[in-house]
Amino acid sequence: MPSLDPLWLSAASVGAYLTVLFGPGLLLGLAAGIRGWALTAMAPLLSYTVLGLSGPYLHEVGLPFNVVMALAATLVFTAVVFAVRVATNRTRFGGSAASSAPTALAWSRNAHIAVIACVVAAFAVSIIVVAGATGGALDAVFQRWDPVFHANGIRYITETGDGGLYGVSSVNRYGPQGSLFYPNAYHLAGALVQLMTGASIPVVLNAITMPLTGIFALSMAALVREFGGRAMFAGGAALLAAAITYAMHESIANGLAPFALSVALTPLGAMALHRFLRTPNIANGLVLLLAAAGLLSVHSSALFAAVLLSAPLLVRRWLRGEGKPRADLLRLAPVVAVGGLLTLPHLLGALSHANGDYTYEPWASNMPLSEALWSLALFWHNQDNPQLLLAGLLLIGVIRFRTLGPLRWVGSAALLFGVFWVLVASYGGLDWVVAISRPWWNDRFRIIALAAIPLCLIAAHGLAETQRWLARLTTSNIIRRHPQGTTVTGVLAAVVLLVTVGVATKGFYATTNTTIVAHAYHKKPEDRAGLAQPITVSQAELTAMRKMAELAVPGERVLNDRADGSVWLYAITGVKSVAAHFDDKVPPPDAKYLAEHFNEYETDPEVRAAVDRLNVHHVFIGSGLWPGLGRAPGLTGLADADYLDVVYRNSDAVIYRITR
Repeated sequence: MPSLDPLWLSAASVGAYLTVLFGPGLLLGLAAGIRGWALTAMAPLLSYTVLGLSGPYLHEVGLPFNVVMALAATLVFTAVVFAVRVATNRTRFGGSAASSAPTALAWSRNAHIAVIACVVAAFAVSIIVVAGATGGALDAVFQRWDPVFHANGIRYITETGDGGLYGVSSVNRYGPQGSLFYPNAYHLAGALVQLMTGASIPVVLNAITMPLTGIFALSMAALVREFGGRAMFAGGAALLAAAITYAMHESIANGLAPFALSVALTPLGAMALHRFLRTPNIANGLVLLLAAAGLLSVHSSALFAAVLLSAPLLVRRWLRGEGKPRADLLRLAPVVAVGGLLTLPHLLGALSHANGDYTYEPWASNMPLSEALWSLALFWHNQDNPQLLLAGLLLIGVIRFRTLGPLRWVGSAALLFGVFWVLVASYGGLDWVVAISRPWWNDRFRIIALAAIPLCLIAAHGLAETQRWLARLTTSNIIRRHPQGTTVTGVLAAVVLLVTVGVATKGFYATTNTTIVAHAYHKKPEDRAGLAQPITVSQAELTAMRKMAELAVPGERVLNDRADGSVWLYAITGVKSVAAHFDDKVPPPDAKYLAEHFNEYETDPEVRAAVDRLNVHHVFIGSGLWPGLGRAPGLTGLADADYLDVVYRNSDAVIYRITR
């Protein structure tokens, strides 16, 4: 374990994150006039809106990002939104964001309580899965590719207060070519958790990973509520969202936590759009604008995903005559314009990144077409067994598709994302497929996660229709004459069905998903058996990193190999390393030269000049090399070098001091 953070500190970190996740958004949502389920579900997205916009703007005016400034930014955003809503409330363009609350089907108090219980259960399953995947070590270090970037980014913000859009990448990309744009709302939230609790970065990462599936469940339940669905439908959507492996858990297992967060929040884009189209006033326009800004701040692809998900909603609205394309687009134009101005730093940053020197390398998947179709339909992508019960519910949902009512647009969304999945999974090498899937890096793991959104809703509809059928089947002629008896029968059918599904799936596939997520920590059975990725950051390496913190000279960068676990040095200890990511695309010139030539220290004056420029005094060599990456040629043969002294060694790492 990287630290001795006690259990209470891990729990405090989860609590701190939930405060960061819901606190700012609830205030902002209340100011915008949102209420009920929409307010609760939109709160996480609006919180990320506040953080994702305030961090870069604070940086632009020279102010640090910290807990106090985040609170101040929340109050400013809230005040501005409230003032705009109040000022326009009496105009024909004003109104309340709550005015578009669904009226198709009222829920009883008990129905609300039941759905809340389902969402809470989904959060519990989400936390249990991640905690179980770590083996109970809540400070376990992620072993995948991307998490080290996010870990170093969070550490950077906590230490420097730099909330800018180019700061988090500067840990690894520095020097004359400058750092890269990266949307940093995820890192800003993590920084607040670290500042509030003092927990180690691995604990913080795990704390903000644990509730991810629960956030997704809340979004799905609220989306069903927004479109007037039954409580059974909404509660089922929440529980199934926690069960589908390829929706969230595969992304977490592959270290794609910010992307998983974006998937969890994507349904809210469709919800915000629906509210605005239904009641196109300034209050709802503000909510839509802030939701879009939040999606863009969390992940560059999130806004694209929300647009794709919402497109069938718009088309269905136009085909049914509920709105006209010209009128709707004219109403949306001011929202797009103001949103573009508000998120201009993000848009310009994304444009500079797309046109920069960081090369795009698609995955070019060529999965057989039949396998791609079965993977999607059977919820069987990267795990040992298909999720047959979910597939059965999906089939029932398709059969009963006509009873989806206002959510029938979800069928077109499922078809759209399904086709997109097949293209990327089976024809990922085609140039035009690469082009249209570039926001998702042509990655089939990401595309199938997006496809899970409409498929989950259709499967949840199948669950709700099964409950309806069971209730009718068990209702006798006598009970039919008494409405109270019908209600009791419906409740019993729901309870029996959910318990049966929970038992049949062993806790809504919690066991399966725990095994999948364990891969993120190198604790999947295949990992332990040495059949998959070898461990990159070992316990011995972590011990050596803490020793390095004791030996480091103030302001130095420790020379290391980006192929081993030493890239975690900054996140774990705060000591900067020459290489801070496994990624070797466009490294800093000095870092690249030292990786290739450092063992020529005595004969190459440019090596010594680079060492001086970077203020290098120590060399850290770990043992766990990333698969496919070999030891840097300039860091080989150091054991007998006269210009190095060994100052620490253990089974997996050695620390040298440069003597001249």
